[in-house]
Amino acid sequence: MKEDDPLLKIRFNGEAVGPGRIPVTHLLTFLVNMNKALQRTGRVLTGEAESLRRGPQPRGIKEEIALDLVLLTHGSPAAVLGFERRQTDAALPGMDMGLDILEKALDGLTAVQASDDALPPGYDTGVLMAWRDAGTLFSKGVTSIYFTLNHRDTPLTTNLTPEGFARIQERIKGPQTNIRTIEGRLLMADFKEHGTRCRVHPSAGEPVLCLFDEEQRDEVLDDILRYVRIVGEAKEDPLTGKIASIKIHDIERLDDREGEAADLLPQGTPISRSFWESPTLDELAQAQNVRPMADVRALFGTWPGEIGDGFEREVDDLRHSHAESGR
Repeated sequence: MKEDDPLLKIRFNGEAVGPGRIPVTHLLTFLVNMNKALQRTGRVLTGEAESLRRGPQPRGIKEEIALDLVLLTHGSPAAVLGFERRQTDAALPGMDMGLDILEKALDGLTAVQASDDALPPGYDTGVLMAWRDAGTLFSKGVTSIYFTLNHRDTPLTTNLTPEGFARIQERIKGPQTNIRTIEGRLLMADFKEHGTRCRVHPSAGEPVLCLFDEEQRDEVLDDILRYVRIVGEAKEDPLTGKIASIKIHDIERLDDREGEAADLLPQGTPISRSFWESPTLDELAQAQNVRPMADVRALFGTWPGEIGDGFEREVDDLRHSHAESGR
């Protein structure tokens, strides 16, 4: 980098700007939201669970990323802004939080405009929202925004484009639907109270809620307690990436994997008859894994109890108390 280059240069292209000129409203909109993006990146990097949390920004982060505008020049015919950090105290090598925030924010800006679904370090939904708000300039005559961070011998460069802005908007909209495949044991189904839905328990991990249409009812019923493969349209949590539910397109029984997750199966033998038919006592006992009593002495001491334990007297007193009260 050149010695006279500012730490951060930002170049705006488009018909709304001219050589060394940019509307004040555009400049304010961008700088306010870039500052939000940097502060929220700092919160994420310092372990905050949610960068959008209400309340004042941590003082340390605000001081570390405070910038001064030191340059407004032209770039054939773009407007170019130059910034330096307000805090000039020397930091130990590799321990400059302010530079780390700037680097992660700009480096991540490249990643979030790509097709990869994983958020880069320092990013969450709050950071995406700040860059999205900064990108509203694309509807006001700006066509591209280029960043150059001159913090090393080889500067870090990135840009924000209308196409990348649209990608950031898509990420924020979540949860997104997509075709996913899960495999596990189908253990629960609801056909009435809450709609047609079931639950699949993978061999490892949390159970997944699956939604199905009325015409898929019989297929789901046939596969209750079976190990299955579900293919369908998944709805995911945008923050955790976990599947919230799957709309079933196809369900396939995996007979060769019946031994997996067998510990999740209810004990006993399912009753193979219509819901409206009454099973025999022997069938109920087998389904509930109830076995004949091997030793009748196991009942001793339960009823009628020990002689002289006062049980009869308590019953008699209770009956007389009811009679005296007229009940």
